[in-house]
Amino acid sequence: MSTDLPEEIAEERHLHGLQARMLSDRQLAVTDKFGLRNTAYHSAPPGDDTEALPVPTTLLIDADGKVLWMDVSEDYQRRSDPSVVLAAMQQVFDAPQP
Repeated sequence: MSTDLPEEIAEERHLHGLQARMLSDRQLAVTDKFGLRNTAYHSAPPGDDTEALPVPTTLLIDADGKVLWMDVSEDYQRRSDPSVVLAAMQQVFDAPQP
C-alpha cells in the first residue's frame, strides 16, 4: 500500500524492480483496516500533504482476498527482505492443499 497516486506508482515501480501489485491508498482506508497506520513517524517528502503513511508491510493474499502471510516491519524505512518473502511464498503456495 502506498499513499502515492496510481500514476506515480506506475511511473516509479520500475525504479525499484517491483513486479508485485501496489495499492494506492491515499485516504489510508485499507491501511486502517489492517491497523497499519504509521503513528510514530511521517517520513513523506516535503510538500506531501498525506497525514500519515502506512507501516511497511508485505502481504501474501490469495485469489479470494484472504491474507495468508504478513510481515510487518519494525523499522519504518525497511521493507521485507526478498529472501524472507520468497521463503514465505514457497511455504504458503507450495504447501499441499487440504
